[in-house]
Amino acid sequence: MKIRSLFLSLLAGGILSAQPAQPTQGAPHHKMMQNLTADLNLTADQQTQIRAIFKDQAAQSKDLRQKLHDQHTALAAAVKSGSNDQIDKIAQDMAPLQAQMTAARAKSLAKVYSVLTPDQKTKFDAKIDAMFGHGLRRRGPTA
Repeated sequence: MKIRSLFLSLLAGGILSAQPAQPTQGAPHHKMMQNLTADLNLTADQQTQIRAIFKDQAAQSKDLRQKLHDQHTALAAAVKSGSNDQIDKIAQDMAPLQAQMTAARAKSLAKVYSVLTPDQKTKFDAKIDAMFGHGLRRRGPTA
């Protein structure tokens, strides 16, 4: 269950990552917009709205991303030191941060979804199913 949560968090993070603070970090956001525009045939107005959604989500989660980055750095150091107690503590500290990030990203996807037409929603449904259902399909249903 923890692995699935981590996987979903990382997957959603890759899809919605937008960090305009540095020019090279805007590339995933730009690529995401290109893909959505091409796949869903977004109108100019929809593109503007979705860019604003992504920009807002990135701004709101800036501090959270920094905290997660710091925790990942600490976790890497704990792994290298072989300290199981530190690994457990850091993992427990990271869990609520990852949950907050996952929720923020999912809420952004919900906002994007609300901007789409019914036909676009049908196409976007496949993307959402791939993002959130991927781990379930591989392992099969759980009891």
